[in-house]
Order: sequence, then C-alpha cells, then structure tokens
Amino acid sequence: MSFFEDEEEEPFPEPPREREGRPRQRGRGTGGRSPLGRVVVILAAVIVLVLVSSLAIKSCLDQKKVSEFHDYFDAVAGVTKDSDAIGKQLSGMLQNPNPNMRQALEKKLGDFQSASDQIVERAKAIQAPDQFKQEDEWFIASMQVRSRGLKGLQPALLNALGAQDTQAGAAQVSEELLILLTSDVSYDEFFYQPCQNELKNEQISEVKVPESKFLTDPALASEQAAVTLLEKLKGGPQAQVSGLHDVDLVSLHVQPSGMRVKVGGQNSLKASDSLTFSVEIENIGESTETDVPVSLTLTAPGQPTPQKVDGKVPSIAPNEHKTINLTGLAAQAGPEAAILKASCGPVPGQTNLDGTTAQYQIVFS
Repeated sequence: MSFFEDEEEEPFPEPPREREGRPRQRGRGTGGRSPLGRVVVILAAVIVLVLVSSLAIKSCLDQKKVSEFHDYFDAVAGVTKDSDAIGKQLSGMLQNPNPNMRQALEKKLGDFQSASDQIVERAKAIQAPDQFKQEDEWFIASMQVRSRGLKGLQPALLNALGAQDTQAGAAQVSEELLILLTSDVSYDEFFYQPCQNELKNEQISEVKVPESKFLTDPALASEQAAVTLLEKLKGGPQAQVSGLHDVDLVSLHVQPSGMRVKVGGQNSLKASDSLTFSVEIENIGESTETDVPVSLTLTAPGQPTPQKVDGKVPSIAPNEHKTINLTGLAAQAGPEAAILKASCGPVPGQTNLDGTTAQYQIVFS
C-alpha cells in the first residue's frame, strides 16, 4: 500500500432532506407573524386611529363650542354694559336731585329712552347658541322691560312735578321705577343663573356670564324715595304745598272693649298699666297727606308730669278716614277725673286748626 492509499477519501456530506408530506415552515421565528396575528395588529392600529381621530374631533368640537359661547356672552356683555351705564346715570340723578335739574330732566329721560330702545334692537340681533335659546329670550325681555320702565318714567315724573298732590305723583313714579327694578330680577333669575348652570353642566369654566344691574340701589324704587325726590325737585316740602290742607280728629275709642270716649261729661274706665286707645282722623283737605302726627296726653290727679304717647299716620288721601292705635299710658284708680287730650296734625300748609284736638274727662276705677 502506498502512502496515498493509507486513508480512503470520504465523499462530501449530502444536505439533509426534508421530510416528505410536510412542507417546510418559514417565518415561525421572532421575525414573522401568522396571518391571524397580522390581522389582530391591523385591527388594533385601526381602533387606535379611530380613538385618536374621535378625540381630535371632539377636541375641535369642544373648542368650537367654547369659542361660540365666548362670542355670545361677549356680545351680551357689550349690551348690558351700555344698559347698566344708563341705569347708573339715572340712579345718580335720583339720589342727588335739585331744583336746577328740572329743565334738563325731560331731555335727559328722553335720551335714556332712545338709547334703551337701540339697546333692545342690539339684544335682538345677537345670535344665541342652541343651548341658550330660552335664556336668550329672557335676556331680550329684560332689556325690553328697562325700555318700558324708562318710557313710563318720563311722563310720570313730569306729571308728578306739576301736580299738587305729591303723594299721588310719588306713587306713579315709584310704580315705573319698580318696573326698572323688575328687569334686574328677571335678568338674574331667568338669564344669569340658568346660563351659569348650563356652563357648569357643560364643564366649561373659561366662559363667564356677564352680570347686570340697572338701579344701583333697590330703595330708589320705594314710594318714600319718590316723595323725597319730588320734594327736592320742587325746592323742598313747603314749595309744593298748595290748595287746602286740613286734617281733623274724628273719634277716640278705648281698646279692647271698643267703647267710645265722649267729649263733655265724665267717662268711666278701668285702671291699667298699659291703656290702648284708637284715634280716628279724617283728611278734609284736597291733597294726600303723609306722616300725619297723632298724640295722646294724660294728666292724672296728683301727678304733675303728664304722660304722652305719639304716633304717625303714614298716608291719608282726601276724604279718607284712618285709625291709629296708641298704647303705653298708665292710670291708677281714684275718685277724681283725669284729663286725656288727643290731637292730630297740623300738616304742612294747614291754617285751620279747629277740630285737630279734643279733651276728655276720665274717672279710673
């Protein structure tokens, strides 16, 4: 054997054969997915895309809604600002009246009314979002009430200034001012509060509903404030006194029995630590009188200092009877008669004092 014949050459190894009847699987490692896996991935991607798109659309819609609300309430704020400015000027005139204001008063009230009418038209022109359609009707109505109040205030005030009866004129002025005050209530109750609630329900905090107040002080609408206004515009209480002014004392009754105390002769009453009397008066003049003073004075035997109680009848019209109860007088039993004096008035401008006082003799037992 030669050197070259010591080792038998081995042939090259054959590659392994695939098993018959079973195809070779590919992509089963980490680098590939089955068809079902790919479908799941695609569906997940689609769901994520839909969610993102939905959130984006919702965000855009929310921003559009907030922008729409901003525009609406900004427009409302512009209207209420101008309306409130008129109310502030009017309130200042009512709080600080003087006789020199009378000439300019008619023109000023006319200007207020004209400006208020224009404000109503501006309020109507504002386009309200669907969420605030109902509230917007109340907003417009509140502006219309203000225009109506100003329209009635001008003739009421001018008529009251020319009338002899200040009290009756003051009642008319107060009625128109109460209409203006009502506009503040309707705006707050039926527009401001419901809009605030709707924004809260929508979870929108960056939009503000404007507040609005026409009369700076609700007390300006009271009848007594109107009396004070007219008196100052006329130059004081005495400047408006004209015609016949006269109040008379009509009768006196003891309570709770209701027995009438008679003038002339003696009256018998039961002694008490707190006597109550009803004083009836009558306005026989031509003007309504206000704050008519009424008093009772009791002078008892052995008591040098008389007892006195006072009261006021708030208002009494011509030919009207009013009764006021006065209490607080104390009387002790005794054989001698006490003297009880009743009086009413006088009112400003009253010259005839007959009938304003009466005197009674009373024996307390």
